[in-house]
Amino acid sequence: MIRGTALKGALLGFSFVAGSLLAGCALHHQGHMNSALDALNVAAAELGQTPPDKAGHVASALKYTQAAITEVEVGMSYKIKTGQQPDPAN
Repeated sequence: MIRGTALKGALLGFSFVAGSLLAGCALHHQGHMNSALDALNVAAAELGQTPPDKAGHVASALKYTQAAITEVEVGMSYKIKTGQQPDPAN
């Protein structure tokens, strides 16, 4: 059990680093979106360290957090692909 938890934590840590690198390099200059992505990655890492004994709510929260990370990344890349200028308010 500890072995699976350690692996899950390592995978989430890798996801956090990969997400941060992606946000920092390819998807830069989108202030609030970058902040949201960072916060979501931290939330995913924290949920990954939470014992999964909360009647399935931890797994569900992690699933929705990962979906939110994907949506933010897609939104950020869409802005870059369409050639929109960075919005100072976003």
